[in-house]
Amino acid sequence: MANIIIPFPFRKHTKNQREMALEGTTLAEVLNTLLAKHTGLKVINDQPGLLSIFINGKPVSADVEQWNDVTVSDSDEISLIIPIAGG
Repeated sequence: MANIIIPFPFRKHTKNQREMALEGTTLAEVLNTLLAKHTGLKVINDQPGLLSIFINGKPVSADVEQWNDVTVSDSDEISLIIPIAGG
């Protein structure tokens, strides 16, 4: 199971869980498992540009169509990051 890190603003939808291990062999499968368990996180699919996704510290494309091609293993850490802009 890949370990997924949940950003603070989304934790209200995950019963305040900071991280969790989820089944899946691709990024799309892991995120679909997350959404099935925590439907309040549908913004991940509705507005994927809202998030930056990293696997083991490396950025992943925001293009949802490519998430089926991104493989993950049990030792991977997936971080969901909400970009912050300011000035």
